[in-house]
Amino acid sequence: MKKRFACHPLPIAWAALCLVFFSLPAFAQNLAITQIERDVPRFRQQVERLNQGEVDILWIGDSITNRWETNGKEVWEKYYGNRKAMNFGIAADHTAHVLWRLANAPMNKISPKITILLIGTNNLGLKKPNSDEPFSSPAETVEGIQSIVDRLKELYPDTKILLMELFPRGAQPNDSLRLGVDEVNRSLEAIYAHNAVENVQLYSINDLFLAKDGTLPEEIMPDRLHPSEKGFEIWAKAVEPMIADALGETPEECQPAEVEVDWWTERFAEKNDVLKQGNIDLLMIGDSITHFWDKTPYWEHDGSAVWQKYFADYNPVNLGHGGDRTQNILWRLDHHDFSNVSPKAAVLLIGVNNTWNRDYDPKNVALGQRRIVQKMRELFPEMRIFVLPIFPSSCRDDQQACNDEINALTPFYMRDLENVEVLDIGRVFLNQDGVLTKDVMPDLLHPNAVGYESWGAALYLPLKEVFQ
Repeated sequence: MKKRFACHPLPIAWAALCLVFFSLPAFAQNLAITQIERDVPRFRQQVERLNQGEVDILWIGDSITNRWETNGKEVWEKYYGNRKAMNFGIAADHTAHVLWRLANAPMNKISPKITILLIGTNNLGLKKPNSDEPFSSPAETVEGIQSIVDRLKELYPDTKILLMELFPRGAQPNDSLRLGVDEVNRSLEAIYAHNAVENVQLYSINDLFLAKDGTLPEEIMPDRLHPSEKGFEIWAKAVEPMIADALGETPEECQPAEVEVDWWTERFAEKNDVLKQGNIDLLMIGDSITHFWDKTPYWEHDGSAVWQKYFADYNPVNLGHGGDRTQNILWRLDHHDFSNVSPKAAVLLIGVNNTWNRDYDPKNVALGQRRIVQKMRELFPEMRIFVLPIFPSSCRDDQQACNDEINALTPFYMRDLENVEVLDIGRVFLNQDGVLTKDVMPDLLHPNAVGYESWGAALYLPLKEVFQ
């Protein structure tokens, strides 16, 4: 077997192969040898694709990744059809098989900007020949995953590695395979959580697959292992923000832009003077809906009394600007003088004005929201950030539908960011029939004092937790 391994005609350097192969643990060596007998046609197709170069997004894994080409085909086309993405998954692969492929394939032909790695479930789920024992223990599985991560870092030192925790298996939480998966994931968290390893982000989306009682729905994973089309859609949405980050995508909604009108620049200067004085613990950031917490002579929907009731004790500043879109807030964050403040919390509400451009893309607005939060975290890493989905509004026939498209994405674009919570309070503006009325928002967009009271009350407990 080893002789066949050494003489196999695939285009590899024997010395490099030996270095990689014999550095593997014994269990990995035995598994790696078996790769020669398995799925060579698909591997050869992958080699051909690698030789073509031009890969920005590299997916590595087993049959779960492989099935982007079947169950997830339409989702793949939707998200990656216009991007330089490659599927480097092969069904039934173990960690050692991936190591073998990384050693034997012309990986030097590509320079991916991000690699999404999901591997290890077959180490636990498949049995050793003529045995009831799994091929690998959870500890050995983690060791194999570490070896792959290390190899990828050697191959692509500047590439972001998005390391997925193993997906849940089995219908019930106490399924033996589920328990093994959980053990592997706990070990991965001990090694990689909180970006402990440079350019490696450990990411779990298991909560998105599971029902509240911990069961794994058949509609998400029909065989309790491989995602359905719906499951692949969840996966794609969940990793899209990190892919956009890695690719450096900057649509209009993410490009800082000033509003060059007198009242806007005057308000910016006024608020900047407040910031320079210091003693600010709470930032309220947004558009006119936030702006009108302030008493304004030209707008009847005044929330100033409610502002004093709920926020006065937190040394707040209202950084809302009428008409602002995501790109305008990015500009203000770049140009405000925050040198004398160290806020403990911020509340962000933005996005509705982006929808007034009929060519808007909900993904780009959600990405703009993400860029704002990332900038806020750069400025104040310890600050707690509450992101509010766009409030209910029906000022246009399709306005709520526009809001819903963005709001469906917002949680996905925030879930990997620390000290950030998506706080959906939109329901407080609706009556008992779930309808938005002019009693709360006279123009069906901006709250009046009644609406601001509902908003303030909804923030009371979350802010109290921060400031207590």
